[in-house]
Amino acid sequence: MTHTSLAFSKVQNGKALSHYETRDSNMTHHYRPAKFEDCRELAPALREQDAKEVMASDGLTPLRALQHSYNSSAPECFSIIHEDGDIVGMFGLSNSGHFASPWLLGSHKLPETKKVMLPVSAKWVEEKNDQYPLLLNYVHAENTVSMRWLKALGFKFIKLDKEYG
Repeated sequence: MTHTSLAFSKVQNGKALSHYETRDSNMTHHYRPAKFEDCRELAPALREQDAKEVMASDGLTPLRALQHSYNSSAPECFSIIHEDGDIVGMFGLSNSGHFASPWLLGSHKLPETKKVMLPVSAKWVEEKNDQYPLLLNYVHAENTVSMRWLKALGFKFIKLDKEYG
């Protein structure tokens, strides 16, 4: 099987915003600073597309991918909490020097949070883009849910890399 990925980037000057804790009386879904143990809770529920992507790109199991992402992103690592209390996603930002790499891994329930989390995500991306003028990462070409999320946040797919998983 040939693995194809699309690189994505976000280059835009945005306003500085602070939305680390987003829950209020009108929101049921929210995000909070992640805890290392959140990795163990989310791993068995990771979406098949996300699990395939992390295995193809880095050879990691869902648990190892979440732990690695958590460690490379702290303190910029957060957990998305569904209205029922389940952890349905984790996201963060790995500082790579001249640019930063945003990432998101989630369960099949993650899309249920999009009405609340998409606007919050857009504000978070603007804030991070203020700190890092270039946000760059890869997404597996078959990871359609992640690609739709990225497009909605304003990311551009700049290169198809057929050799990258």
